[in-house]
Amino acid sequence: MSKVYTLEDYIFVSLFLTSFVLLAIFWIAFARISMARIERDIKRDLGTRPAKWDGIGARAVWYSHAIVVPLGKWNLPNDPLFAVELVRKYAKPKDKTLGLLFMISGYSFLIVGISGWIMGIV
Repeated sequence: MSKVYTLEDYIFVSLFLTSFVLLAIFWIAFARISMARIERDIKRDLGTRPAKWDGIGARAVWYSHAIVVPLGKWNLPNDPLFAVELVRKYAKPKDKTLGLLFMISGYSFLIVGISGWIMGIV
């Protein structure tokens, strides 16, 4: 027996695809514009990169988190895997804006996907 698709199914798929496309655009934009410039500036000045490891592109998430989230419980300045203070020092206001857009689009994608899974649409 085939499933009958409802308006809610089409709305969910539209939201899911839109949030995915926005996430991809902001992820690439943040990585190519902000993260690449910050790394280039740090490497020029100090000869090293702030991240010791990059698991499948996770560095972009770390950079945006370091730039956008205030220092404290959720953004430790003495992170053993990532030089948070160093990245914050080299970040410009446009990097914070782009990082915020990247984080919002990422969380939106997760919320839409998890909501669809919980409601049984996926």
